[in-house]
Amino acid sequence: MLKTGYGGKVTEHYFTISTVRKSSFNLLRIEEELSAAHLRLANVFVDNQLYEKFVLKHDRPHTFFYLDPPYFGCENYYGKGIFNRDDFAKMNTLLASIQGKFILSINDVPEIREVFKEFTFHKVETRYNIQGRSINHRAKELLITNY
Repeated sequence: MLKTGYGGKVTEHYFTISTVRKSSFNLLRIEEELSAAHLRLANVFVDNQLYEKFVLKHDRPHTFFYLDPPYFGCENYYGKGIFNRDDFAKMNTLLASIQGKFILSINDVPEIREVFKEFTFHKVETRYNIQGRSINHRAKELLITNY
């Protein structure tokens, strides 16, 4: 479902249908695509845990974390109760105590700047893509780091 959809949502899946072109999903190539994914992920460890448990479990001086929480104001995007607005402050406290390095990507809003004010901000601009095409919506985002 994720191969033919977009948005990465857990609770709702979005798909497009075209009346003028074939589907991008090809059942005859699925073995090849899974094999390519297997090779790419052969040395990757996937650990599906809440961010607090994951960071505490894996934190070492040589660890690098990339965090991509829901945008401020979109906390229920991936499902109700998975990530709450209070989690930003909890995440800030957790990240202030780690031994490793981190980078966190998030929308650039005053509330986020206030919560994570002791860290370093890097402003970036991006465009959102929907259904494989770039829309004319530029977004300001922050990369927040402890280095």
